[in-house]
Amino acid sequence: MAALQRVMLAHAASLLRPLGLLVYATCSLEPEEGAMQIAAFLAARPDFELVPIIAPEIGAEADWLTPRGELRTLMFHVKHPMPGLSGIDGFYAARLRRIS
Repeated sequence: MAALQRVMLAHAASLLRPLGLLVYATCSLEPEEGAMQIAAFLAARPDFELVPIIAPEIGAEADWLTPRGELRTLMFHVKHPMPGLSGIDGFYAARLRRIS
């Protein structure tokens, strides 16, 4: 799956104008489909930068974000008084901006 995601990310990035934003998101806990995918992309594409996600702008809790500002939800992140309504799927998202 990571290989296909890499191709899709590269294609989406090729469609952006300078200063355009791209959100890469995956419903996966696998690092090679999330953070590692973005790290490799940024290493290969100096014309892009990571734009940190800020919790209030997406209605998230601060602990859902990595120190770099990537969204990373885990199953225990949503707590509800009724146990059957607690939990959330594992999810990763990063916001990228084309800088040139």
